[in-house]
Amino acid sequence: MKVEKSPENQTKPEKIITTPIVEKHFYNKIGEKTDQTEFYIQQSVQDYFIKFCESEITREQLVEALSKIESPIKTLTLKIEIRDGEWDSCDSYPVQSRVGKYAVILSIE
Repeated sequence: MKVEKSPENQTKPEKIITTPIVEKHFYNKIGEKTDQTEFYIQQSVQDYFIKFCESEITREQLVEALSKIESPIKTLTLKIEIRDGEWDSCDSYPVQSRVGKYAVILSIE
């Protein structure tokens, strides 16, 4: 029996974008700021959380690419997919239960 993905869980077609990348502090469930940071793709409509465990690049590769940019606004050209689902579920134990649209980076162009 073939299992169909529901429309909200399907990936959007990959696209190439040039966009600012922002780093934000992670806030725990009770609203306290932690030392952990996360990266987001900044778009005019919303910021998309970058989920590295589904990406084809690592956090370290992104940090290295960003470190080469001297401007205070760090802009990269990326091949991405926008997906909808759980942000914190990977191979390890989930930290929180955040859900919604997020970005997967396929490559840095």
